[in-house]
Amino acid sequence: MRLPPLVFALGYAGLIPFLAGPAWLTLSPQTAPPWLDHLWLLYAAMIAGFMAGTFWGMSLLVAEGPNGMIGMALSALLFLLAWGTLALPFRQCLFALAGVFVLLVAAEMWRERTIDPLSGYFTLRATLTIGVLATIGWRVMLGV
Repeated sequence: MRLPPLVFALGYAGLIPFLAGPAWLTLSPQTAPPWLDHLWLLYAAMIAGFMAGTFWGMSLLVAEGPNGMIGMALSALLFLLAWGTLALPFRQCLFALAGVFVLLVAAEMWRERTIDPLSGYFTLRATLTIGVLATIGWRVMLGV
């Protein structure tokens, strides 16, 4: 099964909010509202949780077997990690969210090998994760 073009369009459109926060702080820091970082972190954690949910959905395809059960457990753990990062101070939250996105890609590598390869999906996820990690790195370089 090939992924429809809409999946790619929505995936890359999802990077726009990741880019918006650091871009605003780079191009016009004096106009950035005080809530910008908070909203940006909430978006990042929401997307990490959403990605963990997609992992859950793919694990349901083989839920009766041990790989499906492992996949669903990994999904729940990754969701809780994404949510838990929000309890950390800003700088630590940035690094923790980056870690969650890396773990999501590692889980996708496992899923790709054990559950069901979906043509092009892993490549899309890995590419989008590189974009997310780049924006997190950009935000870290801007300082707290």
